[in-house]
Parts: sequence; structure tokens; C-alpha cells
Amino acid sequence: MTEFRPDYVYDMTVTWGDCDAAGISYYAKTFDWFTNARMGLMAEQGFPYMDDFHRAGISLVCLKADCSYKKMLKPEERIAVHTSLTELTRSRLAFGYRVFKQDGTLAAEGATAHAYVGDDGAPFNLKRRHPRLWDRLTANWPALGEADARAEKGQ
Repeated sequence: MTEFRPDYVYDMTVTWGDCDAAGISYYAKTFDWFTNARMGLMAEQGFPYMDDFHRAGISLVCLKADCSYKKMLKPEERIAVHTSLTELTRSRLAFGYRVFKQDGTLAAEGATAHAYVGDDGAPFNLKRRHPRLWDRLTANWPALGEADARAEKGQ
């Protein structure tokens, strides 16, 4: 996994609806938590998804989602989903996630990768199609934008 620097912490309580019949968090619910944390990160950093992406005709389509489960979570447990943008390129974004129990124990860690996709269903170069948004993103996360520029030049 890419270097992880938590930019946002999404605090929540595991609900019964997050769990299977055995009373253990259902694995697929973790991806809902990742989504909520990712949306919170983007909004907190000044990039609310609905305003800056969705209404502009940009969908962040998930290309890959991965999670490693370390500890069980049960209803009414307080958890914190630490979230970070780990990759920013002209064609995609990637995020890293770590889920911690209240005592600090790592319960899960994962990652998602997303492509910028237009209303036509085709991926596109964000810098070309939405240069102002690209400039704002790379101003907010300059190291990630610089890495993309180096990759484009083949360095």
C-alpha cells in the first residue's frame, strides 16, 4: 500500500444493520464505511462530491476495492475510519483506509481506486476536461500531482 497519511477521520458506531446474523460486522458494510469516509475527506478538503464532481458530470467509478480484516467488530462498538488520498493522476484517484477500534486496535485496512468517468460512460483526462478542478486538486495535494507529472514525463 502507498504511504498512508490520514487526512480525515470518520467516527461512527457499528450498528446492528452493519452486522450479519452472528452479530459480527458484515464484510461488505466496510465498503460503505469507506465511501462515507471518502466523501467526508473530499468535503472537508473543499471538494464536495455532489458539487464538484457529480453535478459537473464526473463520476468516480470504482475500479478496484480491497480490504483486509484484522479484528471482529460488533454492534455498538465505536470505530474510526482513517482515510487518505494516496494517488492523484489525470485519469484516477486512489484512497487508503484504516479502521480502528476505540482502544486503537487496527480492525481493518483497505484501499479503493477510482477513474474519472463522464456521463457517456467513458473515462477521461481530468486535467484536459476540467482544468480548474484539476488545478484545485493539485494545489491541495501538490506532492501527488507532482508525482503524476513526473510519471507522464516518464521519470
